[in-house]
Amino acid sequence: MNLTHVSLDSSMVFLAVMALFSALLVMRTVRSPHMITRPNSYEMLEIFGASGAAFLTTALLTGDIVGQLPVVALFVNVAAFMRYRVGRLSMPGILWLTVQPFAMLVSGLWFYLVIRSMGLPAWVEGLSIAGLGSALVMVGMEFAERFAREAVLTHENWRMPIAPPVPPARIRPYRVSVHLPCYAEPPEVVKATMNSLAEQDYSAFEVLVCDNNTRDEALWRPLEEHCRRLNRRLGRDVFRFFHVSPLPGAKAGALNFCLEAMDPATEIVAVVDADYQSRPDFLSRLTPFFDDAQIAYVQTPHDYRDYEGSDYLTASYWEYMPNNKVDMPGVSEYGGAFTIGTMCLLRATPLRQVGGWAEWCLTEDSEISVRLRAAGYYGVYLGETFGRGLIPETFDDYKKQRFRWTAGPVQQLRRYWRLFLPAPLAPEMPGWTKLLEVLRCVAPLKTLLGMVCAILGLAAMTTALLTRSMQPVDIPNVAWFVLITGATTSFVRTWHRYRLAGCERVEDMIGGEIARMSLSYVILVAGVAGLSRKPLAWRRTPKFAVEGTSESPIETTLPETCIGLFTLFIGVLALINRDALGPEFALLAFMAAAGLAIRFLSAPLMAAMSIRHVNSIAEAAAEPGPGPLSWPGAMEAIPARVSAGAKAAPRDAGTGRSGTDFS
Repeated sequence: MNLTHVSLDSSMVFLAVMALFSALLVMRTVRSPHMITRPNSYEMLEIFGASGAAFLTTALLTGDIVGQLPVVALFVNVAAFMRYRVGRLSMPGILWLTVQPFAMLVSGLWFYLVIRSMGLPAWVEGLSIAGLGSALVMVGMEFAERFAREAVLTHENWRMPIAPPVPPARIRPYRVSVHLPCYAEPPEVVKATMNSLAEQDYSAFEVLVCDNNTRDEALWRPLEEHCRRLNRRLGRDVFRFFHVSPLPGAKAGALNFCLEAMDPATEIVAVVDADYQSRPDFLSRLTPFFDDAQIAYVQTPHDYRDYEGSDYLTASYWEYMPNNKVDMPGVSEYGGAFTIGTMCLLRATPLRQVGGWAEWCLTEDSEISVRLRAAGYYGVYLGETFGRGLIPETFDDYKKQRFRWTAGPVQQLRRYWRLFLPAPLAPEMPGWTKLLEVLRCVAPLKTLLGMVCAILGLAAMTTALLTRSMQPVDIPNVAWFVLITGATTSFVRTWHRYRLAGCERVEDMIGGEIARMSLSYVILVAGVAGLSRKPLAWRRTPKFAVEGTSESPIETTLPETCIGLFTLFIGVLALINRDALGPEFALLAFMAAAGLAIRFLSAPLMAAMSIRHVNSIAEAAAEPGPGPLSWPGAMEAIPARVSAGAKAAPRDAGTGRSGTDFS
């Protein structure tokens, strides 16, 4: 009997339903990161209950019992084997991680059989099969990365630390040098950061405040005086201030200067951005990690403050947090933890040995972790927040920040690709470091390639239909069911990630998704830009409150708006030509084009929210308020953001590469 796609329909339905049930089980089991909330005795019920429910649901939907038996039996046996062999995973996690490769293989075969059964012209069939093969390769790569990124959702036992160690009975404090680089920052913002460092419940530390290249004395002189004031208050010399100009290398240049200027006895270097207010236990809780001589760095999440009350800042905040609180701890479990520029501690000797900070890279923070891991060390990423900074005030600055975060890793891959070759061609690195680093760096390029392939595939199919080279496509009904079920599963997983990150309100989750999609264009552009050998201009994130604006959100996001409207037009055009294309193919083409359009049209929506936000700040600043705050000697609250009337440095003076970035 010849194998046809119809004979695989029930298997497709079973796997789609099983994926949804697995996602629901994971959501029920994991209520907070690294915590399983049900007893292990539920495992048999989970594997057989979920599989049995998916089997019965498929039988009711398709009327096929026998056809799905092979994939059901194979799935249950593989899941049981995984339970026996991989003790680190929870049972819901095993079900989720088992169903994904099964779905990839079965759907790949199903699509291949559908393509062969369509009677397509040879050139269209060849392109379709090639596109299917490329898609399977990319899905396989994504699964390998997702296995690590989703560890918080799927694991119940951990090899890497998930919380700070209990301090040992004997206390021999490590000598810590905290490096606080700044460039043309609002003095009150930096002073608040210094105040939080002065409150550390740790004794053996110094703070080096390095202002590099700020021309306006009114911005750096108050910091110099504040260092003296804090030293008098503390009764010892903890804070040291440096104003250095000229100093090349942007933030990395300032950090390298601090490496030379710090106490020679320094054992641990801490990096804190100018706007980050740290917890008092930042040093005392994290330095015990370094009792393990192989740990070179400890990183805690980017986190933010003062976003409540603004739709724009709230959307931005919740875009950041699922990655910071859910994905990154999972990557750490598999040896891929990297530093992200603030609220991190690094062992001083290896930092010097590998050559300090890279002044050529837009992400000097994550770059240093590559060289440290290549030197045989490893790092830890914790999901617990130890400090909070400020979110960029404008959508333009938000995009510039993401440009750096995206282009920098591509620069790293271009320079260090030989390090990621398998041993013995390159030094060994801990865990899955090489694989995860490559996948992280190529992510924007992979997304761009996927979009291009999808567009070319739709264009080829449309051309064949319009020229009557093929008959209108009849899309099997099972494809629509799998599409709807898959979208539902994706919704459940997304909702769960937001909940684990601390997001409770659905409107905040929607805002986070709008913010995520609004960055699609800049991420694609940054991925391509990172391939260039030319130095990329450093564009800092200003911390001064911006003045009101009358600019149009369409004007500020013209490329995204044009792409979004064009793709939407293509989708509408497909619906108009549904007789020639076939109603089902026309609907599918419209859905694909509309989904792409929504991604790009989220940018003008986000820009409009940003414009409303900055105008509300300008209006509030124009209203009469209380007089300036004084410093009575105690740590009183200092406004996180400076009024729009404050003197600000040029947003991108010169090439922008002389200043320090805080993001």
